[in-house]
Amino acid sequence: MKPKIVIGVGLIVLLLGYFIFGSLNKGTTVYYLTVSELIAKQPKPVGENLRISGVAVPVSIYYDPDKIQLRFTLADSSDTLNVLYNGPAPDQLADAQQVVVEGVLDSLGVFQAGKVLLKCPSKYETSE
Repeated sequence: MKPKIVIGVGLIVLLLGYFIFGSLNKGTTVYYLTVSELIAKQPKPVGENLRISGVAVPVSIYYDPDKIQLRFTLADSSDTLNVLYNGPAPDQLADAQQVVVEGVLDSLGVFQAGKVLLKCPSKYETSE
């Protein structure tokens, strides 16, 4: 092989490796857990970026329009987690079948969400 081709391929491989490993630094990786998995985890991952999946308890949803702050309880089969989100409340939060929140767990055990993502209910799917 020609030396220029070998050097070119080597540079491409090195750059790809650099971009892959550079994107996996601690600030960009997010653990995906259910509410029960988070509650059971020891030691508690306080301050770590997390993505938690569960169902919003409709009676727990409280939105303060003055502070633009949303509080609700996220639940799964056996555990619950209090969530605080600073931002506008998603329109279909009470109807969501599945809610995924992304953020950090604080030292008091309240999940400080930076994002609230909803899985739409099946009523929006087309019927056959």
